[in-house]
Amino acid sequence: MPTSADIVRTGLWRSLTVGLLLSLLVGCGYQLKGQFRLAEGLNPLVWQSQTDADELYQTLRGTFALYGLVLQTGPADTLLRLHRETYSEVSLDETIILTLEIEWSLVNPYDRAVISRRISRVESRLTEDDDEAREQRRQILRNRIALLVLDQLEAVTADDLLPEADE
Repeated sequence: MPTSADIVRTGLWRSLTVGLLLSLLVGCGYQLKGQFRLAEGLNPLVWQSQTDADELYQTLRGTFALYGLVLQTGPADTLLRLHRETYSEVSLDETIILTLEIEWSLVNPYDRAVISRRISRVESRLTEDDDEAREQRRQILRNRIALLVLDQLEAVTADDLLPEADE
């Protein structure tokens, strides 16, 4: 029968082994799914919209905050510009396909487009034709667009946020 000292030693070895494995994973660049690595100069972003998109702004702001990115309407160096937000619905038999499409760009502090007028689009199917279900689906679409935009922002490097070398 193992003694309490044996149990403590076994627990200690397990903890050390798990800690060593985790530090090796982190050291080789592994990141958990759903985590975004964003360029340092990207934070904070300022929101500029050419359309009334308050619900989209609130969703983006909340989702970005979960990943440590601040989206605000006040002064900041890097701009996230929304050029267009379009919702559409298409009825097919007993299914309604809801689509949210946005056209957006990212402009660095030197007024250079880092991401030029990108179109991001998501769809969702709705089987109930009522306003509450429709609004819930629209919120799901906004959440999915927020993650899609974050995924695109992850490709931005710190060098992209600098002025061009020939200026």
